Amino acid sequence: GVETAPNATPERTFEKIGWVREAAGDRFADLELNALIGFVMITDDAQSMADGMAPAFGLDPKDALHIPLALIGTLDEMAEELEWRRENYGISYWSIEGESWETLGPVVSRLAGT
Repeated sequence: GVETAPNATPERTFEKIGWVREAAGDRFADLELNALIGFVMITDDAQSMADGMAPAFGLDPKDALHIPLALIGTLDEMAEELEWRRENYGISYWSIEGESWETLGPVVSRLAGT
């Protein structure tokens, strides 16, 4: 929500993962990081959607597409974004709020086994 989004910027996400990495030490590689996606929007113009919603959540538009709380774009863009998040944040396990799991079924199929 509005209170959470400013703490979910890429910069803050990297900081939080750093805390986990530091606390886990040598065990970090054995952890599976999990995050919640609370907002899913299929659109052909993800940047315009992000630009429009960013101010309401206290975000910089450039950060809005990479916050773990939201997934915005075409199905291909969503798959690419989840791969980016796995590579950059190390998050490979995603919980999805509400009925968004139906929307993301094709994305999950594309990513299965990668």
